[in-house]
Amino acid sequence: MYRNFICSNLFLFYFLFSVSAVAQVRDSTSAGATLPDTAAMIMGSVTVIGNKITKEHIILRELAFHTGDTLSPADFNAKRIRSEENLYNTSLFNSAKLTYLEAPDGTTSIYVILKERWYIFPLPIFEVVDRNFNVWWRTKDFSRIVYGALLTWNNFRGRNETVSLSLRLGYVQQVNFSYSIPYINKNQHSGLSFGFSYARNHQVGYKTSFDDVVYYKDTMNFAREAYAGSIEYNYRKGLYTKHYFSVGFFQLEVQDTLVELNPEYLATGKSSERFFSLRYLYRKDHRDYIHYPLRGYTYNIEVVKNGFTFLNDDVNYLYLTAEFKKFWELGGRFYFGASFRGKLSDSHFQPYANTRALGYGRDYVRGYEYYVTDGQHFGLFKTNLKFEIFPKKELHAGFIPLEKFATIPFSFFLNLYADAAYVEDVQFSNVMYTTNRLPNTWLHGYGIGVDMVSYYDIVIRLDFSFNKFGESGLFLHFAAPI
Repeated sequence: MYRNFICSNLFLFYFLFSVSAVAQVRDSTSAGATLPDTAAMIMGSVTVIGNKITKEHIILRELAFHTGDTLSPADFNAKRIRSEENLYNTSLFNSAKLTYLEAPDGTTSIYVILKERWYIFPLPIFEVVDRNFNVWWRTKDFSRIVYGALLTWNNFRGRNETVSLSLRLGYVQQVNFSYSIPYINKNQHSGLSFGFSYARNHQVGYKTSFDDVVYYKDTMNFAREAYAGSIEYNYRKGLYTKHYFSVGFFQLEVQDTLVELNPEYLATGKSSERFFSLRYLYRKDHRDYIHYPLRGYTYNIEVVKNGFTFLNDDVNYLYLTAEFKKFWELGGRFYFGASFRGKLSDSHFQPYANTRALGYGRDYVRGYEYYVTDGQHFGLFKTNLKFEIFPKKELHAGFIPLEKFATIPFSFFLNLYADAAYVEDVQFSNVMYTTNRLPNTWLHGYGIGVDMVSYYDIVIRLDFSFNKFGESGLFLHFAAPI
């Protein structure tokens, strides 16, 4: 399901301009004293300021240096900046600055100055269930709207834990609960999370035709009912490398009509599906800002095994995904980014309900937002040249009583981009799917766009894209392009 906070995002976009007449605009610069002239700096005491809720050990965990380290001024400056980025990437703070003073004993005293975010969000839900907002906008079908309530408590107990409970009604009736604990041991290397969900809906996409999803709808009965639960262990010894191990259970039941319409919707023509899943994910992340990076790199490798014969599961297949992203600062407010994401599956059958390639989530070629490309293997390459129209500014809206919302950072970027992809489908190329043009062919798209980045990790993108068919369109997105 594509989560759409369009109402709040458009309100923020309007708000940024409406308050500009009464807001104080200032540059957002990094705090810090002049580096000392000494040949080496010995890291001394660390004082944290502004953490009214966050426990100090959560903050110290993100620093790129330790008390007692001896660093050159250049090394210290690099680690100071990296520590600020690490703290900001926790999504716990609106700002994180490090400054320092030379102590009487000759060491360098460090001061971590923080502005905490608001952590408790009881919010109404108003979402579209289509793959992205642009697909829904074509029809503006309000029967495909989900409404409800969401309660998210970030930084629960001041330990960067997250508790989330949501109830959705309308097109989908769904309840979700999740609890994430980043650190469960004293040395803060291990974490644990778990969750479960239940969902049922009247309308189900049962096949792909003309490179789009075809739906079946039963207004009186529920066409699909799903249960899912998982528990995950993560291991983070250093600052930038993480390992995830998870086990999950999934059960899906559908009407017999769906199986008649597409015998490959579930495994072997069944109307129900049950299986266990094992997953391992390795991730290394050296980006400056994870929600909208301009410098650095990240890569990850994921292996997923769905179903086991010794458990009599209804599916039995394995797939591997890999992703690499790199970002460069070119100078003169120009930036460049490139990414590759690929998927390989084994030769076992994957039911239609479990097969995903391009057109879902963030896996798409720009210019093909209206299309779906099914397959078991794919490669997706994206490039982006950015120009920073407005360097990062802050709107200080003094009339907002809550300090955590009164300072609004924002920046704007102009983008030129080009994407390419190939999806290989070895299962669904039979008579039922011969109308699809995109599998087993090269796809390419390109265009120009404008991005706005603001606080609480908000990204709003407006792209004007072209695809290989000569089609063009204006598309709205709510996440970084790469």
